[in-house]
Amino acid sequence: MKKWMLPVLFYVLWIGGCDSAPLLVPPKIQELTIVPDHIQQHIIAQERIQLLYEDDMTYYLVMFSKGNVLASVAANEDRLVIHFKEGSEQKKEAQPYVYAINKNPKLTIIELYINGKSMAIDRMTMM
Repeated sequence: MKKWMLPVLFYVLWIGGCDSAPLLVPPKIQELTIVPDHIQQHIIAQERIQLLYEDDMTYYLVMFSKGNVLASVAANEDRLVIHFKEGSEQKKEAQPYVYAINKNPKLTIIELYINGKSMAIDRMTMM
């Protein structure tokens, strides 16, 4: 390897690193055990999946289910990807599961999956 190649390679890698976009803060999701009144008043029992939002960063996702629900969230480019895993055990009536989601405003598209199947959000409400 020629002597000049190593400094040139280092310079190219250093310049490339300077142009990269800063890493996004990963989104967070947390189930609410106590749902505040200002959120409860917007929940509609006839809609299975609802998205409530206050601003570009604070969202609440409500899912009615007869089974237990686990949730996870990830960022993929400009997408907020939410995965629900719905348990097979069934209760008599669907219960509301309410999740608070904090996300980066640059995540402009929301994808929702329940047990791996893509699902539509039934209602979106700005609070």
